[in-house]
Amino acid sequence: MSNPLTELQPSRLWAHFDRIRSLPRASGEEADVRRYVEQVAAERGWTVRTDRVGNLCVRVPATPSRAAARPVVLQAHLDMVCEKEPGLEFDFGREPIPVSVQGDWVTATGTTLGADNGIGVAAALAVCEEPGVEHGPIELLLTVDEEAGGIGAEALEPGFVEGRTMVNLDSEDDRVVVVGCAGGCNTEVEYAARRAAAPKDYVPMHVGVTGLRGGHSGLTIHENRGNAIKLLARMLHGFLGKTDLFLGSCQGGNKTNAIPREASATIYMPSAFEARAHKMVAELAAEISAELGTIDPGFRMTLERAEPQPVPPFDCSSTRRLVRLLVALPHGVTAMSRDLPGIVESSTNLATLRTDTDRVTVVNNSRSLYANGLRQVLDQIDSISRLAGADSAESGAYPPWRADLGSPLIEAVKGASRDAIGVTPTLHTVHAGLECGVIAQRIPGMDAVSFGPLIEGAHAPGERVSIASVARFHSVLATLLSRLG
Repeated sequence: MSNPLTELQPSRLWAHFDRIRSLPRASGEEADVRRYVEQVAAERGWTVRTDRVGNLCVRVPATPSRAAARPVVLQAHLDMVCEKEPGLEFDFGREPIPVSVQGDWVTATGTTLGADNGIGVAAALAVCEEPGVEHGPIELLLTVDEEAGGIGAEALEPGFVEGRTMVNLDSEDDRVVVVGCAGGCNTEVEYAARRAAAPKDYVPMHVGVTGLRGGHSGLTIHENRGNAIKLLARMLHGFLGKTDLFLGSCQGGNKTNAIPREASATIYMPSAFEARAHKMVAELAAEISAELGTIDPGFRMTLERAEPQPVPPFDCSSTRRLVRLLVALPHGVTAMSRDLPGIVESSTNLATLRTDTDRVTVVNNSRSLYANGLRQVLDQIDSISRLAGADSAESGAYPPWRADLGSPLIEAVKGASRDAIGVTPTLHTVHAGLECGVIAQRIPGMDAVSFGPLIEGAHAPGERVSIASVARFHSVLATLLSRLG
């Protein structure tokens, strides 16, 4: 089968991305892609430094006419979010990501594409190879575990890079230059439950929510896409308004930074209630489909007989408190910015749900442009959890990145865009966690901006990147490096 990427331009960039898409890149599994970068560097005589967690700093010497210039840092992350369609047999650790070219788009087939941030890594390597680009010293700062909470950036030592001018290549709209982003934190809620045998006239049933789009929990949170865990809880809460239930197990979501697309549970209900339950599910499914409209056209809600589980279910009281907890925990936008019209200030994603022997764990991923806004969301989650008798613990906190509108780097990017493609980009703050804020905190004095090509559907199957925007992005980046040199 012919490779759909071989004819795309700029050829160096797409050749690197083609190789990168064949390598394992889940968070914590970046060893192969690290080795690829090290191989490219060795072939070109660039030096490579690795820190204790696996971050790379590749030092690219200046072109002869720019040797006296200050170094510029190009920053991207090596890992990706690995999501696939239900039932698809695909191993991100062994198989190349399947892609197709559809018009102006390179699209993943049934999986995430990893353009977030594989295109950024490929662009950083490619622009340093371009023979016509005059530039000063360049440092490629390639971090690990970004999608797992910015773990690599959090571990950076101040002396790991020399440059104090940084271009982050992890944005997803080539019409804007990103100059600020939200901070965030995860909250893990642990709910202890008691198990007890269900009455003999109770039957095991499997309930499920599938077919949702999911998506990036920051960039798409304002679209009100369906959250499978919240919809599952809504169904169970409806049942509990009519009868007692015993919960055997429940699960939903895969990643803290992705809106959950699927959720399911095994429950025990009175056999006499089964017919009414089917009617309630049909009515609720129709109601939710109307609410979701075109935003989630594939939504499905199911109820069917299941095999008895090998361990007793949670008792009725534990089941009720857990369902109420899931209903009460917030999800979605909690505040819009007063200063930036149309921009989300604070939000939270009820992200994952897992059952263990005697407890259920729920992970929430919260974001805000302001530290006090984030604190309010985290306190709400903690208070609701403790009222339900659950424990909560925060982890993976990272700071917001506040815009410095007087930065000369911003003007340099705007000028490079005008020179390269005839467009003056707008300045933008995003409701997503870029590494710029963490890196600026770890490396004092770092001046940063972020830009990238147009990527749609990041963190969900079917993710795609615009071919034309990649060419524009590459052209602006090359022009910027020449200006900064």
